[in-house]
Amino acid sequence: MILARIDGHATSSFCDPSLKGQTIVLCTPVDEKGRSTGAPLAALDPLGAGRHAVVFITTDGSFTQKTTGHDDSPIRNEVIGLVDAS
Repeated sequence: MILARIDGHATSSFCDPSLKGQTIVLCTPVDEKGRSTGAPLAALDPLGAGRHAVVFITTDGSFTQKTTGHDDSPIRNEVIGLVDAS
């Protein structure tokens, strides 16, 4: 699991059929203080997290494939939780 910040949304005019209609976000891994800790990555976002939201991302591809409904989907990462800012 990765702690990350949503930096934006990806759009595509052509994609794998399993990703049609799915929301893909671009995220940067962060530490507990919000500082960047790694290279950006793309993740499926079924929760609708907004820009600059801090989220938990799973890297379990089989979990993400179940969300898309396709066992051969190429996406691996998925937003699975929003971090409360309290």
